[in-house]
Amino acid sequence: MRIAEKAARILLTVIGLFGLAVFFLPKIGISVDIVMSGSMEPTLKTGGIVFTDTKRTEPSVGDIVTFRNAKGKVSHRVVAKQKQSYITKGDANNTEDVSLLEPEQIIGTVILTVPLLGYAAELLKEKTVGMLLLLMIFQELVFLVIEWKGERIEKRRRKQI
Repeated sequence: MRIAEKAARILLTVIGLFGLAVFFLPKIGISVDIVMSGSMEPTLKTGGIVFTDTKRTEPSVGDIVTFRNAKGKVSHRVVAKQKQSYITKGDANNTEDVSLLEPEQIIGTVILTVPLLGYAAELLKEKTVGMLLLLMIFQELVFLVIEWKGERIEKRRRKQI
């Protein structure tokens, strides 16, 4: 098989595995969200992905947390802690967030960011796309195994000659 074809298959498999990770991570306590605004630039780029550990709900000052407010989900940095609440601020914003962050609003602490892949991840979250992706990965793995076995048989034949 040509090198380009092998590389393409490997790339498709990696993309597929990434897609499955995005699809299944929420089931193990990792929230996957798209960065929709520039309030955390340059740390979190618009269109990127944030992975939030939903088990880590007691952040320290300096941590980036994902939380719920009236507008939906937001990821901002904790800049101060008060007795029972937190003060947050987007890195690109000049002022702190108006409302104090209450512990029950916190979804979790951001543990990883991947720039530019947010919109693709949103598509992969769809169940239909996820199932098609799973089917594609299975198909690619079957093809790789068949080809690998074929190459081994061919090598044995060459040795016998």
